[in-house]
Amino acid sequence: MTSSTRIIAVKEFEDAARSKLIWGLTLVLLVVTVPNFYNMAGSTVLDTAVDATQFLPSIFQNFIAPLAIIAAYRSVVGERESGSLRILFGHPVSRRSIVVGKALGRIALVAAVLLIGTLSLAVIVLLTYGTLPIALFGVISIYIVAYGAVWTGVTVGVSAAVTSRLQAIATMLGLFMFFGPFPIWTNIGLPVTAFVSTGSFSTDYINQLDPGTWPTWYLYAQRLNPMQNFTQSREFVASLVEPSVGYFGSLQVQLFGLGVLVVWVLAPLAIGYWQFERADIT
Repeated sequence: MTSSTRIIAVKEFEDAARSKLIWGLTLVLLVVTVPNFYNMAGSTVLDTAVDATQFLPSIFQNFIAPLAIIAAYRSVVGERESGSLRILFGHPVSRRSIVVGKALGRIALVAAVLLIGTLSLAVIVLLTYGTLPIALFGVISIYIVAYGAVWTGVTVGVSAAVTSRLQAIATMLGLFMFFGPFPIWTNIGLPVTAFVSTGSFSTDYINQLDPGTWPTWYLYAQRLNPMQNFTQSREFVASLVEPSVGYFGSLQVQLFGLGVLVVWVLAPLAIGYWQFERADIT
């Protein structure tokens, strides 16, 4: 990491802290996750501390993407619109340093918020069950933070590629709506994947609640959706330190899913940097 990249990353995090963005995002995250998890803890669905801890990613599933979008959509394009990038270019700094530094700074911001959130839910686990599986909690926390980095990387990549904040927020909201808690992925993405895999758009024979109806291609198709992938991979990640946690699907499917998440963070950043490098900022 170059010194300019590090300086930009630190400045990004400090600016967010001074603007109280980090505290606002933390408050919102706690409001939407803590009551929900508190009501589930100790139920028949989560009857042990291990069950509750490995379930934590599901609590965060629908909230990490909006959190990252709010935290990072202005990261590059906001400074481009305001004209401050031209001032920044007056210093010995490359466009790659700007994109990487802003990505690291915003990832650190989102990570801090998510760590506060996971620690708050850990307190609920400890109070409810009288114990907290430390190793499992540590791995799950890292997994949640890593997923936050995925959506933050996507957002910074989009912010670097577009020319206005409106384009950035519209693109990210479009991605969230397509992959998120709406039937768009099910109605469009899965049929297209089915056609590529089988030659037919039909998915009527698949019951999403019955794994016995899932063909092999569907196991992989699920992992193309980053939000489904996040929850589908959580049991495998938990099993790395807690063998009592079982997971559905072969090792190849699990590794494919984790690989897809890596692609999701790297590809948008690479495309965003490529667009940003070619853009006329003068």
